[in-house]
Amino acid sequence: MSRMNLRTAVGTLMALGLGNWSMFAAAPRLTSKKGFGLPERKGRLGAAQLEALNVGWYYNWGAESELKTQVPFVPMIFSLKGLKHKLSGDYVLGFNEPDNSKQSDLAVKDALANWSIVAAKGKQVGGPAMAGNPVTGEWLPAFMKARPKVDFATVHWYKGVDAKHFIKDLEHIHATYNKPIWVTEFAPQTAGSSEKDPNKFTQAEVDRFITEVVRWMDATQWVQRYAWHDSIEGTSALFDAKGEMTATGRTYAAVGQRMK
Repeated sequence: MSRMNLRTAVGTLMALGLGNWSMFAAAPRLTSKKGFGLPERKGRLGAAQLEALNVGWYYNWGAESELKTQVPFVPMIFSLKGLKHKLSGDYVLGFNEPDNSKQSDLAVKDALANWSIVAAKGKQVGGPAMAGNPVTGEWLPAFMKARPKVDFATVHWYKGVDAKHFIKDLEHIHATYNKPIWVTEFAPQTAGSSEKDPNKFTQAEVDRFITEVVRWMDATQWVQRYAWHDSIEGTSALFDAKGEMTATGRTYAAVGQRMK
């Protein structure tokens, strides 16, 4: 192509609104399994906090992100309302806690009836993440029995600081469904804790838990990704109310292998 024709072609692309060359580029290479569930709606957390954690990816429970960052974003179809979003990336996360009346709150039959729409929004789709037990509970076994397209299982884990318990639970889930796993929410949480009454684990207990489970997840091939979510504050919080990194945040930022 001559220089003149090339210049004309570029001008045409710009006029059509296609001048953003990133649309033709390959997806950013994953630099780490480690990620972060970042609630952008809170306002105190943004790109600076995300990048300080040295993560390889993030999500925000939504289909879009307004953050200006080089960290790859993974969209989620949180509930049936999210089906309207037009997505076509490498990954999409499915319904969030459909077994929880305070989250997507979906009957299995309704989730299955709309699942093909969710699955079409990404080359790989993560199954619905449970609030309850994904193996012994009723919701996920019934959903998976229908054999929907699920490329990887998503797991939420808030059971304390026992790394062996964490590992055993993930091994059980993997053995049950024979799917790779993304741990999309995990953090220590004492029974009955809340934002007003945060968990009571010591800093040493939380630091040890993070170090042990992250080392194991990095070494376990079928655990493809993991993301911290500090819904309960206290020693689970990676950042304080002002957006400053906590001791737990520094521990999480320091762990996690870089992928070659």
